[in-house]
Amino acid sequence: MFLPLPCIRPFLLPVINFLFPYLYLNAMNKKTLYCIFIPLILLACILIASCGRYQAKKQSAIFPVFSDSISLEQACRLVSLNLMGIAGDADTMPLVSFYRTLDSTAACLSQSLGGQKPSVAAVDSILAIVYKTWNIQFDSRDTLPETLLPHLVYKNRKGACLGVSLMMLMLAERAGCPLYGVMLPGHFFCRFDNGTRQFNIEPNKDGFQHPNGYYTEHYPVAGKPWYDLASLNKSKTIGMLCYNAGTMCMDRRQYSTAIGYFKVAAARIDGFAEAKGNLALAYAFAGVPDSSLAVFEKLFAVHPDFVNLAANYGSVAMAAKQYEKARDIFRKGLDFYPEDTTLLYGLTQAYERLEKAP
Repeated sequence: MFLPLPCIRPFLLPVINFLFPYLYLNAMNKKTLYCIFIPLILLACILIASCGRYQAKKQSAIFPVFSDSISLEQACRLVSLNLMGIAGDADTMPLVSFYRTLDSTAACLSQSLGGQKPSVAAVDSILAIVYKTWNIQFDSRDTLPETLLPHLVYKNRKGACLGVSLMMLMLAERAGCPLYGVMLPGHFFCRFDNGTRQFNIEPNKDGFQHPNGYYTEHYPVAGKPWYDLASLNKSKTIGMLCYNAGTMCMDRRQYSTAIGYFKVAAARIDGFAEAKGNLALAYAFAGVPDSSLAVFEKLFAVHPDFVNLAANYGSVAMAAKQYEKARDIFRKGLDFYPEDTTLLYGLTQAYERLEKAP
């Protein structure tokens, strides 16, 4: 293995400085040219190519470390920095600008609230900052970095439900206001709860207060106990941030990074089937079928009726040439979805492969 470029440079430059006058004075000497100059060029090319591979490998291996004590703000910073390269945006100025603004705004907020931090007045102040001072609007596109990452939401003055909620939650975290996140299928909102009063805050409608019944009626939470409308603690909110970051990485075929994010989400949110299912898919797309099948197997044992789970699990088993396993998976899925054409086709394919097997 070649040394990385930063380690080579101190050695390489003195050699070049020593040889250059000699090479220059003997430029017309073909023997010198062939024996010294050309090998030196080849060596430099090899070193540069090696350094490129080293740096690429090093970059692909970098992934944020989310400790148990990390704050929501720190988690947002880490995810933002990690996703900047994936999103194709290396400009750090919006990131620096937003968190400077957050610093000054949170300081003023804390000072103005005084002893009212757990009160409704604190929430009203946070909503006024986000929707009036910062003029943040709703953007329904929820799979883009610019609608998820708070610094880009601030830069563009619009964001999706989680991106806007993260702004509120970071301000609340700084001010000591009891504001929490709540997760739903394809949605996220906030909730104020100081022990004596509780109400929901809808990020898509300038803080409108929907009752819990509205969400159970409009979102498919039945049969999914992880969507229990409970207030999320900081750790689980970070889990939701990582889940959405993983989804973005999957969309951009950054499967190794997606695996890392889905692992964090699954570890921080108990029973989060979507995180585990996407983790299994990320393993499959990354070319690690054994890990994919292992995650699928555990998830399928608990939720065999989960939508699309049997189809995805069976497809990975087919790709791994485990046709008997795939047949059984498709059969089980058809017990819950007897008219699912994907499952029917998969079962047919599994039988055909078994018939052709020696």
